[in-house]
Amino acid sequence: MKLTPYSSLAAFAAHYRALRSSKEFTEDERARLAEMNQALDSLGADLRAVLDSQPAGDRAALRRRERAERMLRRELMGRGILIG
Repeated sequence: MKLTPYSSLAAFAAHYRALRSSKEFTEDERARLAEMNQALDSLGADLRAVLDSQPAGDRAALRRRERAERMLRRELMGRGILIG
């Protein structure tokens, strides 16, 4: 399935969180979530954990999250999932 490109990383993340919290899926939603997970998995478990975390003022944690977001942005742009 080819995903419709997102205009921002925030839009991708919001849609991912919404799909991930859903109890029931259409076939399209299931395929979309699978492709999103595949892109996230390509970053590795460590970076994915950083993206899933909520750093609370710790400067080092914030820098790790920013670095992980930059890597995710590049990965999504390379896959044609992110256009902005």
